[in-house]
Amino acid sequence: MIKVKLRKKHITDGRTSLYLDYYPAIPHPDTGKPTRREFLGMYLFNRPKTPADKIKCSSSG
Repeated sequence: MIKVKLRKKHITDGRTSLYLDYYPAIPHPDTGKPTRREFLGMYLFNRPKTPADKIKCSSSG
């Protein structure tokens, strides 16, 4: 049985990246090598400064 957790990683520009953490590692679909993380390409703004950033935050959650 594979366990999956949604995790956060702080990155540049006051953003946080979301990724999935697998345990145990699963084979990567392209390479076949075991992998533990899959980054989702979704970001949260830690402190939104502009109205556009605030809209992005409210629509991503």
